[in-house]
Amino acid sequence: MSVIEELNILIIDDNTKNIQLAANVLKSTNSYNIYFATSGKKGIEQLSLRSHSLILLDINMPELNGYETADIIKKNTLYKSIPIIFLSANANKESIKEGFKHGGADYITKPFDEEELLHRVQTHIDLFVITQKLKDEVDETKNLLEQYKIAVDAGSLVSKTNIYGTITYVNDKFCEISKYSREELLNQNHNIVRCPDIPKSFFKTLWNTIQNKKIWSGAVKNMAKDGSFYYVEATIMPILNSNNEIVEYISIRNDVTKETLLRDDIVATQEEVLHTLGELGEWRSKETGDHVNRVSLFSELLARAYGCSEENIQLLKTASPMHDIGKVIIPDKILLKPGKLTGEEFEIIKQHTVYGYDIFNKSKHELLKTAALISHEHHEKWDGTGYPQGLSKEDIHIFGRITSLADVFDALSHDRVYKKAWEIEDVVEYIKSESSKSFDPKLVELFLDHLDEILKIKEEFNK
Repeated sequence: MSVIEELNILIIDDNTKNIQLAANVLKSTNSYNIYFATSGKKGIEQLSLRSHSLILLDINMPELNGYETADIIKKNTLYKSIPIIFLSANANKESIKEGFKHGGADYITKPFDEEELLHRVQTHIDLFVITQKLKDEVDETKNLLEQYKIAVDAGSLVSKTNIYGTITYVNDKFCEISKYSREELLNQNHNIVRCPDIPKSFFKTLWNTIQNKKIWSGAVKNMAKDGSFYYVEATIMPILNSNNEIVEYISIRNDVTKETLLRDDIVATQEEVLHTLGELGEWRSKETGDHVNRVSLFSELLARAYGCSEENIQLLKTASPMHDIGKVIIPDKILLKPGKLTGEEFEIIKQHTVYGYDIFNKSKHELLKTAALISHEHHEKWDGTGYPQGLSKEDIHIFGRITSLADVFDALSHDRVYKKAWEIEDVVEYIKSESSKSFDPKLVELFLDHLDEILKIKEEFNK
């Protein structure tokens, strides 16, 4: 039974009259179970029979005196937390000091006053009960934490670092995936597994987050000892002390290498399919697939210069080859007509933007929905005179504005079935003249600022 539920007091005294007097006083409260021993040796034997909440210990006893008995009790981890109140007729200062030196919690002079005995016993019983409850709670917490640790270690990669990023702990799974031994990792900076192709800005943002006592979560690409790569979903948390100061960092990671490689393979397949479809559209127009390559790369360059996020840059680069996919529905006699189109024919050709939108817009996938958007808006004009919706300025998605400029530049600077290629100087002058008319003026400015890079791409894919 818990010591909290049953309060047992052990009286150790070689004088049975003293034991009886103390027992009678304490029993009067109906709160305690009283046990006794007439020697230090027998008292120690009693401790092994049950749990005790308090010991009343006489000092002057034959064989083992009170101090010697207390020393033995306090050396035993099972009994050391039990408070001891010394009983003695000798109440001089030196005796009291000696009692505390041997682990005593208090001192009562014999013959004792009944009220004093009850008060002192109750005080130490209360302290012991509170202490034991706290200890039980701490033990329970430690037990739970140990089980949590086992559970986390079993399913996750775990590491800890000090405030400078030096590794202080790694579990087996971390060693297994990183291919480093525990000895090779401990006391090393955590960048030992950093992948060199991840920008420093990524880790700067991560570090700033946790240094500001916030939790960082995200995907990370790491490099193992043998140079292979692995991918993890990581949560990194600062551990704070009672003064709200960071004392260490803990990272819980889940291996998502298989999932990431599978996703990348799916994305690569999607990109290849879209690119092939884009080339199909150009093939029907008697153009080469390099038009979609160039438009894709021009769009990527302009999007990056414009300040788009890396995610959006890659979306635009991948989806922009689809800008003219709707032309596969346009009849050959119109699509391939070498001369000037009639008004009716031009209205038909304009429908390729709607056809492309309809082809992809039913999809729930972001990449295909982006292709639908680009197909729909790449003939809109900054001043609102474009088609099919007559959108203007920022109402035209940035993807549409970028693809429009990239497409026009490439179309004018290469031969088409209905025209010869323009000189680059003439193309540039035309684009300048259409700033704030056909094109976003900011994009025209960026186009001119990066013209050398654009011409380099053009020459590399000039077939």
